[in-house]
Amino acid sequence: MVNQKEEICTDIGKAMGTFLRITSYGRPQGEVSKAVRAYFRNVENLCSRFRSDSDVSRISAAAGVKPVMVSSLCRDVCRCSLREAAFTGGIFDPTVGALTSLWNIGGENERIPSEEEIEKAKVLIDYRHIEIGEQSVFLKEKGMSLDLGGIAKEYALHKAAALAEHMGECSMMIDAGGDICVMGNKPDGSAWRLGIQHPRQRSTLIATVALGSEDTVETSGDYRRFLLKDGLMQSHIFQIKKKIPLISATLIYKRNGEMLPVSGAACIAGGLDKVREWLERIPRLEGIFITEDLQAYVTEGISDRVRILTKDADRRALIRHEVSWKLLTYLSRAAPLCTRCCSALYARQSL
Repeated sequence: MVNQKEEICTDIGKAMGTFLRITSYGRPQGEVSKAVRAYFRNVENLCSRFRSDSDVSRISAAAGVKPVMVSSLCRDVCRCSLREAAFTGGIFDPTVGALTSLWNIGGENERIPSEEEIEKAKVLIDYRHIEIGEQSVFLKEKGMSLDLGGIAKEYALHKAAALAEHMGECSMMIDAGGDICVMGNKPDGSAWRLGIQHPRQRSTLIATVALGSEDTVETSGDYRRFLLKDGLMQSHIFQIKKKIPLISATLIYKRNGEMLPVSGAACIAGGLDKVREWLERIPRLEGIFITEDLQAYVTEGISDRVRILTKDADRRALIRHEVSWKLLTYLSRAAPLCTRCCSALYARQSL
């Protein structure tokens, strides 16, 4: 019998501004791992707004002037982003680049812009002014700017997982900064159990979930990328006014060849009320959603497979109209952060 430690091969590196961990069971990674990393690099090279030679940067530079010939991959990511923008009613909007570039969180010269700058940028945000041709993408108004940061990593993760499966990988996990795809089963037959980061305690898990038929876990939070100034945390996710704000959103589902029409980042921007509405429209989508007061809302389909990692956990069933939830409440000793949120998302409703 082969020693269990010898069956696990882990390759850790960086991609798209975060870590990329590829873990395979039962055989060396070799060409599969190389192919996965190469795919992430390709998506980043084409879709990063921080690269002056990327397709995205060239599209933004020609805004209001002319369509730009771009790769089929970039056009596909743009189509996925428009689908999510339409589904969320503009809460997710890939033309938010004019606004996110003001803060430039994740790039050089991060700063807090003036209210005047913010107001000028808002009028340049409208996903309906993106035109995708057979070989080109065009932003119709001068000054518009494309930002695919809210969707490009998830796109790369989905496609890389499909590539690994096509290459015959039967027991692998790809973890791109906490967004995870698993392929096949663990060698010992046990369920994949994945951890969810605590949104207010770095290097701490707030929960774990055991996967059933699901194979994908995507987590977004206001803590992932932020600018700290004068005691205020400027997140990379802009939030609209909402009844129940969220600071962390985890989506759990089985891949079917298409991107979800909603992302964890959109859930953060829209809040729990919008999440409830979207869950009604997407079959077999499960999730874990953390509010500002550190209450965890868990969809009914996974409630018996979720563990809240706190001594003070108190599980109580809560029925919310059309959607059944398990409200997993607990007391947290973490000091709350004062937040003023900004992001790669924007809600037209707030104009």
